[in-house]
Amino acid sequence: MNRVLIIVGLLALLPAVAFAQATYYVDYYANNPGFDGPFDQVVRIINAGTLGTPMTSPVGDICANIYVFDNNQELIACCDQVITPNELDSASVASQLTSDPVTTLIPTAGVIKIATTPAPCGTPLSASDASLAVVFATHLQVTGGATYVTETQIQSSPLSTGEALFLPQACSFARYLGSGRAFCHTSAPGQ
Repeated sequence: MNRVLIIVGLLALLPAVAFAQATYYVDYYANNPGFDGPFDQVVRIINAGTLGTPMTSPVGDICANIYVFDNNQELIACCDQVITPNELDSASVASQLTSDPVTTLIPTAGVIKIATTPAPCGTPLSASDASLAVVFATHLQVTGGATYVTETQIQSSPLSTGEALFLPQACSFARYLGSGRAFCHTSAPGQ
């Protein structure tokens, strides 16, 4: 009888061990002044080296899949970027993430979602693992007529199966509707 209970107990633990929850990063942008504005917000993505080192690249490379939404929950731009181990990649909200929206209207506020997967880009988002990268973002806070820039490290969130399927489909649809628009991009700092 005791053996049966032990086996049932171990079988109950098996799904929790076998299926790791996909995770990703969710952040916001606000007070976006647009491309010519006096202030900007920046998203910084660091390959944590979880899968390899700079000496083993392309082993250890990750793909940062970025999805940019406006404040009406409409996907306006998307992109992906390979990041080598220990590399810092960044994106300006005004000039790289929101400057070419599918809607042609530059949003002042919205949401940015980043799913990191093992390279190459195109890996299903169900494999997204926030432990592959560390993400920081600056934000513009406007109080009493003054603008302040703050920076935070973005914490990971669970990525549902529905969201993992929706994001790439929404990206394809936005690019199709945009006829060459809805592309964002990132770059190494200083480039």
